[in-house]
Amino acid sequence: MRLTAQARIFLPGEDVFRKPTFWDKVGSFFGGEADLRTGEIQLTQDVLALTEQLQQALALARIKNAVTLVVDTDVLYQDLEDRPDDADLLVNAARDNAPRFIRGFQVLRAVFEHEADGLHALIEITVRAKAKKTEPTATVSVGARIQELRPKDGESLEDAKERIGKALGNAQLVPTYRNALNNLMNKIGAGLQRVFASGRVEVDPADAQIVRPSGADVRDLGQNGGTQRDADLRSAPMYPGRGGYGPYYDPWGTYYHDPMDTFVNLMILDAVMHPHYSWGYGPGWLGSQWSSYGAPVTIINYNGQAYGNASDALQYEDRLGNVHDTANMDFEAAHWDDSTMASYDAGDSSWGSSGGNGTFDCAGSGGGGGGTFDCAGTDCASSDCSSDCSSDCSWDCSSDCSSDCSFDCSSD
Repeated sequence: MRLTAQARIFLPGEDVFRKPTFWDKVGSFFGGEADLRTGEIQLTQDVLALTEQLQQALALARIKNAVTLVVDTDVLYQDLEDRPDDADLLVNAARDNAPRFIRGFQVLRAVFEHEADGLHALIEITVRAKAKKTEPTATVSVGARIQELRPKDGESLEDAKERIGKALGNAQLVPTYRNALNNLMNKIGAGLQRVFASGRVEVDPADAQIVRPSGADVRDLGQNGGTQRDADLRSAPMYPGRGGYGPYYDPWGTYYHDPMDTFVNLMILDAVMHPHYSWGYGPGWLGSQWSSYGAPVTIINYNGQAYGNASDALQYEDRLGNVHDTANMDFEAAHWDDSTMASYDAGDSSWGSSGGNGTFDCAGSGGGGGGTFDCAGTDCASSDCSSDCSSDCSWDCSSDCSSDCSFDCSSD
């Protein structure tokens, strides 16, 4: 289970002009004046100025723990040592590398994390140097984990399942943490608005989702044997493929490898649909209670496609595959049951997609800065983007082709 929230930042910039065509020149010769504006704006801030402003805005929300800074395809900073309160180091990395981007940039991503009120949140801010006037120049994507719904160090997975299952019996648990994330988002929005005073910040309410993991993720959990309890920062981000930047986008999977997230999602999905009377509830109770308390939970697949509300899960249970037997495999034995996984995989194939988390691996090295990776030639160049996007697409379809495709190049 996870909580997500989004915000958008509209910043002022300079008009982007196209080159005059032959007919523009002909018209000009006869006294006409062609409108060469493209409808796009170009930000005037450079990489260093933007990084400093983002750090200042998040500091106002008491967020000071940096994870990574990526500009175009260059990793300028990555906290592989888990340093606390290292936002200044992220800014220093931008300062040291500023001369490399003297001619400008396309996409800047700054990622921070924050732990408070029982939530562990990851905040990804994506800034595009060029955007349509009607579109945001920056987006804020936040993914949060409820810490009490995670296996603890030294706790067996079976004991964790019992503890988490009983904790879910508190119908106000999810609504309470949803409100906590809303409060955090309001603080982030206020900080951004104060620093970017000439811009406009829009903040959406937080949502809760249960993710049906892919078969590949379940096998990864089995191979892990339950030994990795904390999320590990990836050496290079794994940006989502086609459709991955929709309304349920969660940056955790992009930047962290986390088998325990697979475990938690499986067991909660099972708890929603199957009887666990020793935990204090039966099939369908959790989803209906969350909705009745004003915090409906959506069940989605690993590619971010929604099955429906958790309160209606029993109506589409057959589309989810063999969740019950899969969730109750002995993952600490570091293996899985082939027949159970085969029936679970049937739920994957119904979506016509494959691969863990619906992602592609951006090859390269993260390191402590200066690593590169190339995300060109990915799903966005297949069928759903415009022709311009297919040829121009780089990074994650959010740079050159941002004007040609919708938000994440998932539809045209």
